[in-house]
Amino acid sequence: MRRILVQLTLAALVLACADKATSPNRQLSTNAGGGSGSPGAAGSSAAVHMFFCANPSGSVFVRDVCKSNEEQLDPVALGLQGPPGAPGTPGVSAYEIVSHKESVAAGATAQVHVDCPTGKKVLGGGFNIETPADVKLFSSEPTDGAGNVSDHSWNVMVQNSGTAARQTTATAICATVQ
Repeated sequence: MRRILVQLTLAALVLACADKATSPNRQLSTNAGGGSGSPGAAGSSAAVHMFFCANPSGSVFVRDVCKSNEEQLDPVALGLQGPPGAPGTPGVSAYEIVSHKESVAAGATAQVHVDCPTGKKVLGGGFNIETPADVKLFSSEPTDGAGNVSDHSWNVMVQNSGTAARQTTATAICATVQ
């Protein structure tokens, strides 16, 4: 029952936030729901980042940052979604995360590279290093490994200053972009 109430509350909040965030003459205030901050300027095109926060009693709030005793809720995981985009506008679909792991020899500098599947673009990426005390990160960026910016791959450059081989993983967030 509590989950249904939370979903209904979140659905109402999504609709209310969507209306305020998409209005051409208004911006959702960054202090909505009790968060700290100042209201946005009318007509501002600045991005608004708000979160659904639930306290232990089950009350749900829209805040710019959840309080320490609150849990940040994921509206997508609860089955909620925002309003559809206008017809003919570009969109993102078929989201997936791809990774590639390599062993970097002791004393070596290496590039760990991962490509998105054919037809997909990279939206972002990151890395994981086995032993941060031994492995130094030089870059983590959307490049082809030769310094050229890429729209379909992610490259990580590291140096292993340790005495044993260490694992480094490059991760790319990929999607079909129209």
